[in-house]
Amino acid sequence: MSGGGVPGIRRIGSGPPGLNLFSSVTVHGETVYIAGQVADDRREDVRGQTRQVLGKIEERLREGGTDKAHLLQVMIWLKDIGEVGVMNEEYDQWLAGIEGRPVRATVQAEMVDPSIRVEIMATAARPSRAKVIETEEAAAAVGPYNQGIRTADGLIFASGCIGLDPKTGEFAGESVEEQTHQVLRNLWAILKAGGAAEPSDIIKTTILLDDIGDFAKVNAIYQNFFGSGRVPARATFSAKALPKGAKVEIEAIAQARDDAP
Repeated sequence: MSGGGVPGIRRIGSGPPGLNLFSSVTVHGETVYIAGQVADDRREDVRGQTRQVLGKIEERLREGGTDKAHLLQVMIWLKDIGEVGVMNEEYDQWLAGIEGRPVRATVQAEMVDPSIRVEIMATAARPSRAKVIETEEAAAAVGPYNQGIRTADGLIFASGCIGLDPKTGEFAGESVEEQTHQVLRNLWAILKAGGAAEPSDIIKTTILLDDIGDFAKVNAIYQNFFGSGRVPARATFSAKALPKGAKVEIEAIAQARDDAP
């Protein structure tokens, strides 16, 4: 499938048979976007389905001209967050031998089909220089992934951050307000380490809430973080469960300044 005449965009494959709702792979510049993948044989448990899905991700990456060593960002939806340990075992084995792990967010969600136990969406760079971002100013990753990744063309992908204090590894507080403040501190530390200079360099954020009723409280703190500057594109939704029982998780994509290291 072509890019429909749009310069610099290449589209490959399509969604489920008979439903031309989306492309399986979209390539734009040096970035490859993989649509959410689910298992074909859904009689298998979460281990088997994860193995199937990761195999499909690998195929889609090849179609886009890249491989799993160049993964930037992975988004994982689980039917039951209690199965994250088993999923992580398969995921970790799949990435064995790869030093730079992609940024990642994992949440529990209601699937479009109850037989689906896991769905994974990914973004990767085409073979080029990609830098792993690590900083002690943000809480360490809580799974097999990196805090952040910077592409050769200066895009910064920050993993979903929760409100853990980097010094203690514990939540900064029990309230959603305390956790949101810490989330933004963690997020900004990663983006700054990757070469962002100010919050207006953030292009897009995704906010996951344990309780959508906390939206107004989180939004007020978020708005204050950006002040009067330019705000990024955003998506906000409620997840059935967040890592470690967090009340809020935020991930982001930003553009590094041209003169950043």
